[in-house]
Formats: sequence, structure tokens, C-alpha cells
Amino acid sequence: MKKLAIFLSLCMTVSMLAGCGNKAANDDTADKATDTATDEVTPAETEDAGKTDAADTEKKVIAMIPKTLNNPFFVAIKDEVEAMAAELGYEVVVNAPDAETEVDKQVGIVETFVEQGVDAIILGPATASALVDVINKADEKGIPVFLVDSGSDECAYQAFVGTDNYKGGQEGAKWIGENVKGKVVILDGYSGNDATTQRQKGFMDEIKNYPDVEVAASEYANCEISKGMEVTENFLMAYPDLAGIFAVNDMMAIGAGQAVEAAGKRDQIQVCGFDGQPDAAQKIIEGTIDATIAQKPATMGKTIVQTIDDYFNGKEIERNVDTGCDVVNKENAETYLTWQ
Repeated sequence: MKKLAIFLSLCMTVSMLAGCGNKAANDDTADKATDTATDEVTPAETEDAGKTDAADTEKKVIAMIPKTLNNPFFVAIKDEVEAMAAELGYEVVVNAPDAETEVDKQVGIVETFVEQGVDAIILGPATASALVDVINKADEKGIPVFLVDSGSDECAYQAFVGTDNYKGGQEGAKWIGENVKGKVVILDGYSGNDATTQRQKGFMDEIKNYPDVEVAASEYANCEISKGMEVTENFLMAYPDLAGIFAVNDMMAIGAGQAVEAAGKRDQIQVCGFDGQPDAAQKIIEGTIDATIAQKPATMGKTIVQTIDDYFNGKEIERNVDTGCDVVNKENAETYLTWQ
């Protein structure tokens, strides 16, 4: 009987201990269930998150470094680059200096992307010479560089997509030559800017064919509205008989037009810009300026990404792609209220 009592006592003890253990386990399970309910993560969300991470891992990364994003022209290129890249399955990261003249900052941004090991670089060089070394450095590390809008001195870039700026400058000279007689001034960009330098050069070479036009002066206005206005105000004082202004970008042309309006000389002075900004088209409609040579930044953005895709897929690519330009005046300005 004693043995039986001991045995029954041991069984009751084990049962009690087992019951305590089950309670702890049940409490822990309940806590976990409560935590899960609080997070409200569904199986579908978990599955989607896994798919996103995998897709991101597979995407090639394209870094884009325009001269600045404080000019709507470069924003238009960026927007189309991002849209086309998304369509073709690339990730795009973008960084740019605050101003086109911050050349050293642009070089530093490119160097950072090279060190990060991106898969490709889209670059709008601030100057033709300053980015040569970093372009070559990227190439040495196996990162292909593609230029958009502005070219570079000869180096290891893969392709250039943009306007033939020299021809565009010639178109500007033709418009001035056909619509202006007398003294003309040029609002140039800034020293070393390949795109604006080529426009100025094309203009000067072509305007020689119009003996009724005299180029009185040329001055940098940094591709800015405020600077374009300031330089024009000085020109108006220096040349009271001024008949025409050719600005190598639309920001300066808009500033020039505002200065001419303020001086009460809109009937006397014709203003032609360059870029084809929707803002410039609107200014043509309003009568602040008279014409612009329109580039096609949306076409540039789409074409540069397609070129990169062709490169990665082993297709032959053209090293220089001219996206063309058009003369915009009152007759067709409404067409250019959106980027081409």
C-alpha cells in the first residue's frame, strides 16, 4: 500500500508540473499571436515584399548627372530617362549641382557614383574638358558612360545623344539674318560649356552670310534668367540702336525679353532664344520674345536609355546621335507648349 501511495503521489506531481509547462507554452504562443495580429502582416504582403526585393536585386542601376536640375530643360530629360528606364527594367539614381557653373561639384558627384559601382552613367558634362578624367576612370572600372545634351573632349565615353549645337547655332543666325537689320548682341552661356560654345560658333559662322547684320558684342550670362536680364540691360545702355539679341539658351532669352520690355523697346528689338522650353513658347505667344531654336529633350531622354539598353544587350550603337532641332515662332509656338 505504501508503494502504491508513493506511486500515485509521484504521478500527481508530474501531472502538475506538466500542467505548468503547458501553461507557459500556451501563454508564449498567445503572446506571439497577439504580436502578429498587431503587425497585421498578411501572407500576400509578405509575398509581394519578397518579389520586390528580388526584382530590385536584379535591376541594373543607371546614374544620371545633368548639369543642374534648376533648369526645366534638364528636368525634361530626367523625366523621360526615368520613364524609359522603368519601362525597360532599370533603376535610375539622379544627382546634380545646384548651378551649371558648379563644375567641380559635378565631377565629385560622378566620382561618387563610380566608387559606388553603378552599372552605367548618363552625363551632361558641364564643360568639354573638366569631366574627361572621371569619364576615363569610369571606363577603366567597367562602367560605360553615355553623354546627353552636351559633349566632351575625346575620351572613353560610349555615345553622345543630343542636338548638333553647331547646326542649331546656324539656324539661330538664319532666323536673325532674315528678321533683323542692324546691330545684334549675343548672350553666351559660360566658359567651357560645349553646347553653348558650339551654338555661338555656329551662329558666328553663319551670320557672315547676312551683311545687313552687325554683331556688336557677346557676353556670358551663365544660362540664367536674372543674369540674362542684367547683361541685356547693360547692352541696351551701350547700344541704344540695338536691333536684335541671340541668346544661346531660353533662360537668358526670357531674361533678355523682360529687360527689353522694361525698356519699352519690344518694337525695336527682336529676341531669339535656344532650347524650345514650353515657357519660352508661352513667351513667344505673349510677345516677350520672338523665336527660339527648339531642342528635343524628351527625345534625348528616351533615346539615351534605349542606347544603353542596346549596349547591354550587345547590339551595335551609334557614337553620335543627332536628335534634331526646329525653329519656333508665333506660327507654331502652341505645338511647343510641351517638351518634344
